[in-house]
Amino acid sequence: MLLLLAACAGLLLWLAKRMDNFSENLTLNLGTDIVGVVITVFVIGPLIARAQEGRVREHPRLDYEWFSAQVHGSISNVKVLDTFSNLFGPQYAERFFRGVKEATGHGARVQILLLDPDSPAVIRRSLELGQQDSVVRLGILSNIRILEHFARRLDDVSRPLMEVRLCSTSPGGTLYRWDDRCLVSFLTIGRLSGEGVQLEVAVRSPLGTFLEQRFDELWQQGKLVEQFIHMPVTLVDAADGRREFSCRFVSVEGVLYVPGYDLVSYLARHPPDQLSAFSEALGVPGAHQLIVVDDESDLHELLRQHFADKYGALETTFFELRPPTVLATE
Repeated sequence: MLLLLAACAGLLLWLAKRMDNFSENLTLNLGTDIVGVVITVFVIGPLIARAQEGRVREHPRLDYEWFSAQVHGSISNVKVLDTFSNLFGPQYAERFFRGVKEATGHGARVQILLLDPDSPAVIRRSLELGQQDSVVRLGILSNIRILEHFARRLDDVSRPLMEVRLCSTSPGGTLYRWDDRCLVSFLTIGRLSGEGVQLEVAVRSPLGTFLEQRFDELWQQGKLVEQFIHMPVTLVDAADGRREFSCRFVSVEGVLYVPGYDLVSYLARHPPDQLSAFSEALGVPGAHQLIVVDDESDLHELLRQHFADKYGALETTFFELRPPTVLATE
């Protein structure tokens, strides 16, 4: 099209050469056109851009397929901030993940921030929704499992560009961003945020800027999802040195438990009562004991349920990481 227009302009100029005062007329017209271009580029263009930034478009609900289509064409940023999201559910996840693969292939950074399922904020959000705590928690855990499964499928180029974190503070609102546009809403009472009105705004608009700042604050405070999935544990045998593990784990009333499956080969050669466990993730520093949980106890059944909810898998043996006994002194 550009070449066609250039050819037409050249033809018209060639035909106009036979006119009287051709050079003067050409100079006058070119000068006028240049002034028009300057006004359009430096005055009218910015005014139109500002008007578009302030424009708010309402969506009756969060259309996950439509958002995934926007992600597919992204070249700079994709961000999701929510308690948990149907975007990562069975119905929409694959289309979204195809968009992520395409976006990261263009160099776009993908940041996903969800609520920490073990945080008190889950209880507050459950009360707002009129649901049991477990409903919100299970929704987040399901999102985490699906995201972790997808992350393992990414190639070495795309994997570093996608990151998932968990925040312990309620975000207050939701953000679904692609490049310079975003969908925003606020956590509503009695229904999921995705079921309410979504406002499509420019990221640089006042509302977009506010939620971007909120996202960045929570992102800096959040923890990597890998820290929620795995815990580094070092087992020390006084006679046989030390061995490092990356263990799955569950927490009940502030006490951490690790499954026997992750340690079975090592424990077959080293009795648990001769081992000490160390980890920076443990709340109390120092050597922890490995205590086998009675497989006929109520605690064991509770651990099995927690483990299945978190990892989608069954486990039969658990070890409590018992902190060192602190003797009271008078």
